[in-house]
Amino acid sequence: MTTSAPPPGESSSTAEESPPRGWTDVRFRWINLLLLIPLVSILPFLFNSEEPTLAGLPFFYWFQLLVIPVGILCTVAVHRLTRHVDEEGEQ
Repeated sequence: MTTSAPPPGESSSTAEESPPRGWTDVRFRWINLLLLIPLVSILPFLFNSEEPTLAGLPFFYWFQLLVIPVGILCTVAVHRLTRHVDEEGEQ
């Protein structure tokens, strides 16, 4: 029995199948952990108190106001550190 080559445009190897169109390979990068820091603001048990106060503001309010710039700084840091990395994770 003879084996013939596959027709043009068809691959004989099933081990090297490409992912479906539209699929993106999500890769973990350690720097993305910085994006978790702003999520602290949605855990109310961490800041559900009135003490300590800052300039007369209860902890709940000034902590929430502090999380905004910290979240912005974390997001900007991740963007700047990963903007030159291509989809394969190479620079």
